[in-house]
Amino acid sequence: MANLDISDLLILKEIHRSGSITRSVEHIGLSQPSISIRLNHLRKHFGDALFVRTSAGMQATPRMEGLLPKIEQALELLAPIGADAPFDPGTSTRTFRLGLAQVAQMALLPELVALLNQCAPGLRVESVELGPHTSKQLEAGEVDVAIGYPTELQAGVYQQRLMTEQYACVARCDHPRLGDSLSMHDFLAEEYVSVDAPATVHARLDKVLEERGIERKVKIKVSSLLGIGQMITSTNLLAILPSRVARTLEHDASIKVLKLPFSLPSYDVCQYWHERYHHEPGHIWFRQTIFETFLDMPLPA
Repeated sequence: MANLDISDLLILKEIHRSGSITRSVEHIGLSQPSISIRLNHLRKHFGDALFVRTSAGMQATPRMEGLLPKIEQALELLAPIGADAPFDPGTSTRTFRLGLAQVAQMALLPELVALLNQCAPGLRVESVELGPHTSKQLEAGEVDVAIGYPTELQAGVYQQRLMTEQYACVARCDHPRLGDSLSMHDFLAEEYVSVDAPATVHARLDKVLEERGIERKVKIKVSSLLGIGQMITSTNLLAILPSRVARTLEHDASIKVLKLPFSLPSYDVCQYWHERYHHEPGHIWFRQTIFETFLDMPLPA
């Protein structure tokens, strides 16, 4: 018997479980004579009796007992793949890696974490900043879901719109020249802190302003939103930011949000994931939770 197949392993497992060739017929789907013939071949293959008749039925030999763990492992590996086990957020201790633009880290992550603390208290989230390698990170499973401004991604990445965002201006509340509104004259006269981050909504903003011939007096360029609130409160500089970030900074009583004196196009915020994980139950639950939490979230007043 040069080769074994899955039915041979099932025969050995079932005889061990039932202690009888006769009782094995029902679960294996072969006749008793066929099972006996296959068992004789298996005995020759392994050079061992494998099972001997006793008063308690067919009992495994030590050789068979030693083979059983490997047989179980082989059957688990070769058996047809069924449906994944359901995901239980209430008991899961899984860690999801969430790729977030800085805007999403500030404006969306706190709300998501608060929700997860209620419905999935054992679940953990690791925030990973988006970058030029996001597509590869999604493909490799280094990031489960990414949230941000739509950009060109590699094939195999799904995209789902969550909400619409727009821009607003922020300044310190006691700004010496600005009240509760911002005129075009004010906009052009004041100086700004600008976020210089390629492939983000900030780069998109610069392009739109340039196309419209609107030129800001950029005093300082920074590479991230980190510390931008403190920069606004400690200077007379203004900043144009996504409205949800602006409202987040407004929670600091020293910052006010001003409507821009001209219109800028809004943009969509989407979530992304790779097709490798499209049907995985936990991944589905996590994406659906994000979708239900942020779908068409109203723009701040």
